[in-house]
Amino acid sequence: MTRQVCKAPFLDYNCQIMNLASVVRAVRNGPMACRVLARSKRTGTTPRDWFSGVDDDTWLWMNTVGRRRFRPLAAIVPGVPDAYMQTNYTGNSEDATLREGFVAYRLFKNYYETHVGPIASCRGVLDFGCGWGRIVRFFLRDVLAEKVSGVDHSEEAIQACRKTNRWSTFSLIDPHPPTALPNNSFDLIYLYSVFSHLPEEMHLTLLREFQRLLVPGGLLIATTRGREFIQYCASLQKDPHLQDQPRWLSQLSGIFQPEAAALAAYDNGSFCYEEFGVEGRWSFWGEACIPKEYVQKRWSEMFEVLDYVDDRAVCEQNVIVVRKT
Repeated sequence: MTRQVCKAPFLDYNCQIMNLASVVRAVRNGPMACRVLARSKRTGTTPRDWFSGVDDDTWLWMNTVGRRRFRPLAAIVPGVPDAYMQTNYTGNSEDATLREGFVAYRLFKNYYETHVGPIASCRGVLDFGCGWGRIVRFFLRDVLAEKVSGVDHSEEAIQACRKTNRWSTFSLIDPHPPTALPNNSFDLIYLYSVFSHLPEEMHLTLLREFQRLLVPGGLLIATTRGREFIQYCASLQKDPHLQDQPRWLSQLSGIFQPEAAALAAYDNGSFCYEEFGVEGRWSFWGEACIPKEYVQKRWSEMFEVLDYVDDRAVCEQNVIVVRKT
């Protein structure tokens, strides 16, 4: 008897224009995609039921190449907004920015499983400052969809999230806490490049809000600028072509000056923040560098500090990991 190999019904079209590497990936991931699609048709199932057991490489492929090229997958994984919006929020678009989001997702997931337990038992994940949702989507493989949430104070971002990810919950919030979210709602709250832009008093107020929102033992993970960012801003002043660069680079060239004083403040454990002078709803927005000594002193007043990672091989920003006691 000839054994019938499961072949995804979508592997035929577009294959003629795919390069060899893409064809290999599509064939390799085809059987798993077949199983996922079959699960998605079962009544009463959720994304976690569909994607459970999918390995990391295949999960990323489904959210990038697979979603883009094969319509059945595009119907069950989150989409993305237009390329302009993607780039405006993250500096990249499509596969490049989703790969970055996937790296952040794995980082947050690994910290959770190291310090709390299996991610499948997580009773609530909150992406605070979710943007258009490039990170939070990946938790649909691990956590019940109704327990995966994102908030942002940008109405444009929340609309994009709701349009591209119909399984998770997204809410518009005011820039300043408190939020309308209930007490003790989340086992994991993470912020990717949010504390990198907030003034000190605002970030301390948010820490108190996260203390309210986390369950006892819950994990808070946040990223922030490292010391080298101060040096980077100073280096921009020496760029002879700065006037031809995007406006935001010109803004960076004027902050954390003089460099020596800013570096000394950072090395002394001070919260380093410079605003851009923007008016209106984004008036608080600037650049912040939070040294380890500051975290150990101020964050420990509210949380148990578990880790402070200053390693570009791990993350492009510094990573702060704390637990609600």
